[in-house]
Amino acid sequence: MKTYLITGAAQGLGKALAQKLLSLNYQVILLDKELKRLNAFYDEIEQSDLNIDLVALYPMDLLGANIDNYKQLTETLSNEYGCIDGVFLNAATLPAFTPIEHFDYMQWYEVLHTNLNANFHLIQQTLPLLKKSNEGKLVAITDDNVKQHPAYYGAYGVAKAGLEQLTKTVAQEIKQTNIHCYLANLETFATESRGRLFPGENPNNLTSAEDMASYVLDCIFDKPIMTTTADFGTVEKL
Repeated sequence: MKTYLITGAAQGLGKALAQKLLSLNYQVILLDKELKRLNAFYDEIEQSDLNIDLVALYPMDLLGANIDNYKQLTETLSNEYGCIDGVFLNAATLPAFTPIEHFDYMQWYEVLHTNLNANFHLIQQTLPLLKKSNEGKLVAITDDNVKQHPAYYGAYGVAKAGLEQLTKTVAQEIKQTNIHCYLANLETFATESRGRLFPGENPNNLTSAEDMASYVLDCIFDKPIMTTTADFGTVEKL
């Protein structure tokens, strides 16, 4: 049975990815800092037609985690599953749009650590487990908006650009292994964090997190892409 680790799994795209993978009867490990949201999601799954036995919760704050916490994650996954078949690097924090001149330096460090440094640690710690899979998948969720409209994206934009470069570097270094790396460079879709930044925007006019999750999984599992007129972005196999 295939097992997938999803970061930022308690809401938004991470939650939608988990639901789609569960519907395919895959095991999911849901990593998120929000324990209350994780527990609520667990209860929601338990009350649905999805198999709750395929769900594992892993509360972890990527901002506050140290190297021992990441090593413990690897040890736990190794002991419980032996290997993992995929990692979705989805967790991210999106601060208010601020010009660089006025960006709070402490928030700058926090965003870069959560959105970039943490992903370095996650990749480094999970690569040995992905190599044990018949076909490991490393999926980095990036944001097309930071390329199209870079102004005011601050540390978030810098971190997403860094994550793209990091994933490309890893892809070249592991070309002789059974791991495939993907860059999901996604267009705008409805999330809670976007709703806070654009309170006047109607989320019903945007692609839903559920449709975006279906699109991403269709691409990485080499299934036909959803028939839709929406612009989802690109999912590149490196």
